[in-house]
Amino acid sequence: MFSCMACTKAKGDGGVKIVDLYNTSVEDMQARRWNPYLGISVRNKYFTQEAILEFTKWGVAHAHTKFALLVVDILQRINNEVFEKGNTAKAIEKAFRQSDLIREYCQQAVAQLPEEQRDKVVIVEWADIVDDAYAQNRALVFDCFESCPEFREYITHSVSKNLGGIVDRLKDGDLETLCQYVLYEIPEFIRGFMHQGVHYNLCTYPGSITYLTRDLVKQDFFRPVYSRLLSYGPVAHAEMYVEA
Repeated sequence: MFSCMACTKAKGDGGVKIVDLYNTSVEDMQARRWNPYLGISVRNKYFTQEAILEFTKWGVAHAHTKFALLVVDILQRINNEVFEKGNTAKAIEKAFRQSDLIREYCQQAVAQLPEEQRDKVVIVEWADIVDDAYAQNRALVFDCFESCPEFREYITHSVSKNLGGIVDRLKDGDLETLCQYVLYEIPEFIRGFMHQGVHYNLCTYPGSITYLTRDLVKQDFFRPVYSRLLSYGPVAHAEMYVEA
C-alpha cells in the first residue's frame, strides 16, 4: 500500500496530478506494469471532452498492454429511478441517452491520438465487463449487503455522506436503492475487470474511492467476502486530476 502527493507527466500529454495511490507507486506506473482504465460516471461534470482526452493520453503512455475508457452507462438508471421518479424501463432508456455524449467524447479522444497509438485504447460499456467472475463477485457483495448489518451500515453511511443535504429529501427506500450503484461497482474496484483477454487492473479516477478499497478490505465484517471474491490478479488505484 502506498500513498503520495505527487505530480508526474507523461511525455507530450500535458500531465496529470497524482494525489493518492493504492497498491502501486509512480515508478511502477511509469514502468508500465499495469493496464489502467478510467471509469466514467455519465453525470459527473468533471468528465469533459478535454479531461477524457488528457486521461486517454496518460493511459496510453502508461499502459502495459492497453488503456480502457469504461463508460458506466446502465448504472445511471439507478439515479434516474430515484431522482426523476421514472420507472425502470424509462430510467434505462434515459441512462443510455445520457451516455451518448460520453461515448462521443471517448471516440473523439481516440481519434485525436497518433494513429499508431489508437489500438492501445478500448471503449468499454458496463455490459462488456459482466463475465462469470464479475457476476459471482457481485452476488457475494449483494448477499453481504442483505445479510450483514455492519456492511449495510458502512455502505449507506458512505452514500449518505456523498449525497450531502440531498439525503434529507429522499423517501423511504431511496437510499438503499442508491446504494446499489456502489454495490455494482465494488467488484470492479476491488478486482478490476477482464476484457478481450486483458486484465484492466489500475483504476484511475478524479476523486477518492479509498473507502471502497483500502478501508473496506480492512473491515472485519468484509473479510469473509473479500477472501471469496474471484481474482484476475493484483489491482491498484490512482486518484489523479488533469493539471490546469
